[in-house]
Amino acid sequence: MSLRHVLNAILYVLKTGCQWRQLPREFPHWTAVYYYFYRGSCGGTWIRLHDLLRSRLRQKLGRHKQPTAGCLDSQSVKDSATPGVRGYDAGKQINGRKRHLLVDTLGLLLAP
Repeated sequence: MSLRHVLNAILYVLKTGCQWRQLPREFPHWTAVYYYFYRGSCGGTWIRLHDLLRSRLRQKLGRHKQPTAGCLDSQSVKDSATPGVRGYDAGKQINGRKRHLLVDTLGLLLAP
């Protein structure tokens, strides 16, 4: 088992939304994958990795590595008929929820 396989398994779970126990057999055992994911979440590793990748991409595009401006972006998400907090987006005529993100001028995530 290499860390590359673990990282691929974590990305697979995040991309597909499957449960940890449902990881395909070509990945390491789900308990090992979850251990590394949890350890990285608690230690702030994923946030630091995200910030590093964002700054390198900005530099590659000729921008300053730290953004100086941000935009509040929103997205309407359809919701099922379950009880709870729901809203209505009249512009898109969608029942559901609205999620908001803070992004830089390139559209890269600054804060969820």
